[in-house]
Amino acid sequence: MEEELKSLRELQEKQFEAILREMNVRFEAMNARFEALQKGMNTRFEALEKRFNHMQWFVGVGFIILSILIGLLNFIK
Repeated sequence: MEEELKSLRELQEKQFEAILREMNVRFEAMNARFEALQKGMNTRFEALEKRFNHMQWFVGVGFIILSILIGLLNFIK
């Protein structure tokens, strides 16, 4: 009876170790997937940040030009 319990326990331990290894493999795959998604998001946000930076400069330059033109028109009158 003891030998049967011992062999059953060893079988359960082997099954548990196999399940644990499988879970680790799945976790590593999910971790790699999330890292790839994070890199993709970072590149998109960096591109968006560059576009906003350019737009900010264009708007600023536009306001400067507009204010200079308004100043010149008021000076001419």
